[in-house]
Amino acid sequence: MKYFIAILMSLIGLFVFGTILKTEYSLAIEITFTILTFIIAFFWEYSLFNKTFDSDFKIKSQRKTISLFDIGMATFWTIYILILSDNSDTLSYLTFVFWAIPFSEFIMWFIYKKKKPYTIFINKNELILNRRWILKRNLTELTQIQYDRFSKNLKLDFKTKREVSIKATEYNTDEIQKLLEILIEKSENNVFVPNNYEPKIKNSC
Repeated sequence: MKYFIAILMSLIGLFVFGTILKTEYSLAIEITFTILTFIIAFFWEYSLFNKTFDSDFKIKSQRKTISLFDIGMATFWTIYILILSDNSDTLSYLTFVFWAIPFSEFIMWFIYKKKKPYTIFINKNELILNRRWILKRNLTELTQIQYDRFSKNLKLDFKTKREVSIKATEYNTDEIQKLLEILIEKSENNVFVPNNYEPKIKNSC
């Protein structure tokens, strides 16, 4: 939450000094707030490397998936501001801000490959997903496991809270298999591995 508030304050400062309070120092202020926004976005993502939780089972991410949604939003707003907006001259600096999170994710892609942080924890009946926004779910309330073959996401549905998704390709196949076993074991409902989930098993020879 503190990183979100910091980014919000940075964006407000950028808008105020870049759009409302135009001064001879506007360009320097715009650059400062833009860099600050990127730094906050980067450390928000990097902060999960230092987070740990009590757990009976945990899994390391083997790679980082760059969010196509974040890239899509950044592309949309860039096109809108630079081409479609009547205030493109005034708001052009915002394009750099919209690319702060995608660019930080791109850098994190390389860091993930080297450091491989723990991002999935199970403590008793609680599933914990270590992300920018930490997600926690009661596994006894798990009602269904679905698999999207296009996005490679395992979608977990719960009784009282919204579903969560796990990118299967970010983890070792055998660890995902073990995770599925634990999910099924801890759920109080009739849950099973999706029929369309076909893990890629490496040949031993």
